Amino acid sequence: MAKIKCVICGARAGKRKCMLQDGALICPVCCATSRDEEHCRGCNYFDSSEKFDKKKNQKATSKLSSLFGSPQLQKSIMEASIDLMNNHPDQGKVYDKDADKFLQDSFAFFFTDEYKDFSFSEKEIKHIILEIGEPKPEEGWFHTDAGKEYYIKAVNMTINETRFRTFSQNLFKSFLKYYGKKDIDNAWLILSTMNRLMEGEFLVPFTILMFFRGISKWKTENNQ
Repeated sequence: MAKIKCVICGARAGKRKCMLQDGALICPVCCATSRDEEHCRGCNYFDSSEKFDKKKNQKATSKLSSLFGSPQLQKSIMEASIDLMNNHPDQGKVYDKDADKFLQDSFAFFFTDEYKDFSFSEKEIKHIILEIGEPKPEEGWFHTDAGKEYYIKAVNMTINETRFRTFSQNLFKSFLKYYGKKDIDNAWLILSTMNRLMEGEFLVPFTILMFFRGISKWKTENNQ
């Protein structure tokens, strides 16, 4: 017996009765792409899809909460961020337009003693080396294409959810500290760093310094 074709696309098998098509059969793909919230409510397929989306959004919200700490911390971060954007936008605009200034200021800021303990752990460095080998010892190798590729692979391998949660929370606490001190420039610098990390741009001074501190420590310990 020939399968009934979907009345919308005419290509795939019709498997679902559609309220919008007076009960005619449509395929799952057309069902998903032609839904209308106003007219499809009450349909089992529409209701099941809504429940799935709600559950998915709840999971995403829960994950976001785990990344940025307690609701109180999140509220403080949001209020401080909005204040910076509304009342002190100039420095943020500078960092958006001038990547070199952002890099220079970031390296100077995160290279201070305050952040010297922020580094990849010995366990993380050993895992990197086990997976992609040791970095080349030649001076300047990390500025070559091969060196940059090594760094990108290493960071993407190491920045898992747990790792990201740990240093994102530390960074935001630092952000609130500088915001509380009315040190607007450094507050913007940390916020700009976090914005870039949120977008998955791990090639920022903070992660670069974390990586090289870990590598340097590993090299020193293994050359003794």
